[in-house]
Amino acid sequence: MAMIQLERASLRYGDILGLSPTTFSLPEEGGITGLLGPNGAGKSTLIQILAGLLPPSGGDVRIFGEAPWRNPAVLARIGLVPEGDRFPTGLQARRWLRMMGQLSGLEGAALEAALARSLGIVGMADRAHLPFSAMSKGMRQRIRLAQSLLHEPRLLILDEPFNGLDPEARLELMDMLRGLAAGGVRVLVSSHILGEVAQLTDRILLLFRGRLLAEGSVAEIRELLDRHPVELRIGAESARAVARWAVEHPELVALRMDNGSAVLSVRNPRSFLPRLQAAVASGELPLQSLDPLDMNLDAVFQYLTTDHA
Repeated sequence: MAMIQLERASLRYGDILGLSPTTFSLPEEGGITGLLGPNGAGKSTLIQILAGLLPPSGGDVRIFGEAPWRNPAVLARIGLVPEGDRFPTGLQARRWLRMMGQLSGLEGAALEAALARSLGIVGMADRAHLPFSAMSKGMRQRIRLAQSLLHEPRLLILDEPFNGLDPEARLELMDMLRGLAAGGVRVLVSSHILGEVAQLTDRILLLFRGRLLAEGSVAEIRELLDRHPVELRIGAESARAVARWAVEHPELVALRMDNGSAVLSVRNPRSFLPRLQAAVASGELPLQSLDPLDMNLDAVFQYLTTDHA
């Protein structure tokens, strides 16, 4: 049985379709799945349906074989880390966690054991006495993760968990999530940054404008994204020399001259860019600048939703 199963699940906000009919499933065993899409793609809407915060407008949503909406038996097995935090600044983290544990039905020795376990997992056992006002963004994110783990969930959902974290804190959080997945927890992480998701996950769901655009492994999604022609503005002593060199390569889709620079539209940049680098290193192309013009998710998703060969 799948841990998560959606069959044409959709959600409307009045006349606005926040999530188009969506179908996918995720297995019961531990692992990390990335929910990828630009801002406004419907990631948070999907998360709210999965976490039982909103009922679907149509279709069917099953978590552990049951509908999550107003279902304590399902919600007790889900941990949620929503985007952003709203901590009471003067409150100590340990006290806040104890309150959250009590709301989850924990008390006495079981509550204290849950606090020690979750704080140990996130590496905050020696800093939980601090008030939130004295904590960095990364420390607060660890406490939020600790709260979601108090009741030992089988499914952990995180909405844009890397926003505002410095590179070291991001790597630490990734390591924690990998450890949880290795222990049998199914982790679902949303992000609008492809690099974050590719480093962390074993499977990706691509969302765009409220619909599931593609689903697959990191390798499969990278192959799909490589079909997106990337525009590169190349400044050189002779833009015409760059143009003559570029037309010899099969990845070139389009070429134009713009203010003394050559603007190349190339398909499969992972094969084209190493050859460009080799040409520059050998002195064949005396480049002065190289600027990607549309290497962003919005451009990629716009391309994938149009009818290109």
